[in-house]
Amino acid sequence: MNSRSGASDAKAGKSKSRKNKTTTAQAEQANWQRVMARHMRDAVLPGDTPFKNTALAAATKFVLSAAETREPGRSSLAIKTEDIDRRCQRIAIINDDMPFLVDSIAGAIAQQGMSIERLVHPIVPVRRNAKGALTNLNAKQTSDDTRESMIYIETERADEIQLSQLEKELRITLGDVRAAVEDWPKARAAMHDDADRISNAEDAALLHWFNDGMLTQLGHLTRKRDGSQIQCLGNLSQELAPIAGRCIL
Repeated sequence: MNSRSGASDAKAGKSKSRKNKTTTAQAEQANWQRVMARHMRDAVLPGDTPFKNTALAAATKFVLSAAETREPGRSSLAIKTEDIDRRCQRIAIINDDMPFLVDSIAGAIAQQGMSIERLVHPIVPVRRNAKGALTNLNAKQTSDDTRESMIYIETERADEIQLSQLEKELRITLGDVRAAVEDWPKARAAMHDDADRISNAEDAALLHWFNDGMLTQLGHLTRKRDGSQIQCLGNLSQELAPIAGRCIL
């Protein structure tokens, strides 16, 4: 009798523990939904159409789903066809906060002949574990947070072929942007060395002028007389160089 009673108590304890964990997870998700909705509402630019409450809730849920897991140093991309008040594509892109993202993504979409009907770009303070799973999403930046770019886009409806090509182009573009930003200090140093090697003082001064902020350098390479290339940096790196049609704006 006591044995059965003990087993029942243990099962009840486990059931209560699972219920508590589920309740905690649901409360956390609800809080993230509220925080993310606030970030997205605040990111709507003056003159753009504000979100209706139902549309905001759906867009927030979609972005959070894309943001749940993002491997370090990589982007998370989600594309989905949905009926809102019309048939359209939802696009969510989660990335480390860095320059060139919005214009480059817009350019990649335009290359597919698609028009953007809504674009919202909140910068959100988050925390992730070592595997990239989202563990916290905050309303304001703290010392333990990292800033992530969470871009939400609505476009006109596209067919499956267009969507497949769009996904490919967006991934290429995101890779180009990351390479250009991460290699930018090395590319500037390489241009400085190039300028120092030029014997003509006027030509050297021009390169130094470019390198002092008059030019946004997205890549760098040195091509030898035999056609070989060295010092391939940014979107001219060896890994990215064979890919045609790249677009950073």
